[in-house]
Parts: sequence; C-alpha cells; structure tokens
Amino acid sequence: MAKKALIIFNPSAGLKSKLTIEKLAERKLKSLGYRVDIFLVDEHFEAGIAGYDFFNLSLVVAIGGDGTVKVAGRTIIENKLSAPLVIIPFGSANVVAKTLGITLNAKAALQLIGGAKLRGLDVGIINKTHYFLVGFSVGYISRIITGTSTKMKNRLGFIGYLINLLFNVNKVKRQKFLVRAKNHKFWLKGNSLVVFNACNFYGIKPRKKIDPSDGIFNLYVVTNKNFWSLFIALLQFVFYGKPTQFLFSLDNNYFKISLRRRLRSCQIDGDYIELTKDIEIKMLSAALRVVVGK
Repeated sequence: MAKKALIIFNPSAGLKSKLTIEKLAERKLKSLGYRVDIFLVDEHFEAGIAGYDFFNLSLVVAIGGDGTVKVAGRTIIENKLSAPLVIIPFGSANVVAKTLGITLNAKAALQLIGGAKLRGLDVGIINKTHYFLVGFSVGYISRIITGTSTKMKNRLGFIGYLINLLFNVNKVKRQKFLVRAKNHKFWLKGNSLVVFNACNFYGIKPRKKIDPSDGIFNLYVVTNKNFWSLFIALLQFVFYGKPTQFLFSLDNNYFKISLRRRLRSCQIDGDYIELTKDIEIKMLSAALRVVVGK
C-alpha cells in the first residue's frame, strides 16, 4: 500500500502570488512515492477533515501562515497521528517557521519534504479546547492584533499593525489579572497579558530566548498607563533579558488566569477567540514533530 500525505493549504494566506505552491508540493510528494490528498482551509474544511480516513498517513504538509500551521497541528494531535509536519511558509508573519529556522522562501522550503531532521514543537491548549503554537493574548495588544484586517496584513505586513496601533492611541485601559502558576499567585494590573510559545515577529524578537521546544511558556503583563510608554515597554522586551519597566514576566508550563470582567479581546495565533473570565493554559510538550532539515 502506497504511503499517504495530506496537504493542508490556505489559499488566502499571505501575499498574492502566481506561484501554485500546492501543486509544486503535490508534485514533489508524488515523486517520492506518496499518494496525496489536499484540503483547503475554508468553510468546508472542518466537515471534510472530520470524514477523512487517516489510515496509513505518513506526512502532513501545512502551506500557509501560522493559522494554517495551527490547523495542521491540531489535526495531528486530535487524531493522535504519528506523522511529522512539514511547514511551507506562505503567510504574512510566519512566526513558527522563523522561530524554527525554516526558510521563508516557499519554493526552497519544498526541499524539506522528505527530510529526516525533526524537532519537537510544544503546543499550548486553552480550556482543554483551543490550541496555539505562537501565543495567546488578551487586552490592548490583542485588540491591535485582531483589529488589523487580513487584507492589511497581507499587503503591508508589520506596517499594517502599526497603522492600526496609531488609530488606537487613546484606548489604553488597564484591568486586574489574577495569574496562577505552579507555586505562584499574583494580582497584577495591566492593559495586556501575553503568553508566548514562540516569538519572532517580522524579525523582531526579544533578548530573552523564547524557545518553542523547551517545555516552558513565557508570560508577560504589560503595565504601562498610556500609549507612549508602550514603546518603552517594547524596548524593554526586545533589549533586556529581565525587563524593569512596564513589564512583569513569569515562566511556567501552566497558567490559570482570571479576569475581573470578561473581555472581547482574546486572540490565539492572530485569530480572535471568545473565552470566559477563567482561562486555563496547559503545555503539551513536544506534541508535534516538525521537519526542519534533511
């Protein structure tokens, strides 16, 4: 019986391109002896993947941005598959690929198909239901991320977020967060709470190493009171391993976060998510095996 590969492809991700990357991936897989099935990430995806026969599946290929990689990862985990994941970056940010050192040249990344060098990738799960690979946030920063349209992100990249940020200068509001971790409990007042699993946004990454394979989440509460001090917080995050201004940080593999009031500004991996006032975040250590080289 021929080995089988599944391509999960988001045709709306990233910059417009004449490159039919999914066809090139299919051709590459067939040349290696795979039987190939392709699923598009669209309104029919959930129903289609629910009825898919995963028997004898040897490889999953995600073509798209971080959202597509998350969908592929979730598919592997929920169906208890042993198949490794190949990431072909084709999105606007591609944080997971950048953090893992995968080339952002989609055509060059096709050479990972058939590669044998694997790296374990940690996965976060929120309230036993929602998976994330990059991170979770709630509050002001989350509103900026979810409020930037896909069209703007695809056309302008990081500039799109900056434009949206400038339209939200006067909307910095703080609230209290109760943060529980193993052997820790803190009441903190801030405008944003962020939990990172991976971090490399358009080449911007912190001085402190955030490793998606170390079994640890990195939590930050942003405490600045106004818009302009947000830039100081950002500089602290980028240039200081232990920030001293406008940032509280804590590392752990488990968090329970309670909000005084429910906020409609939660996001995971760039996508809006509706959550209750109590948010439990657990680590699934090395839950995925990602192909990172030959």
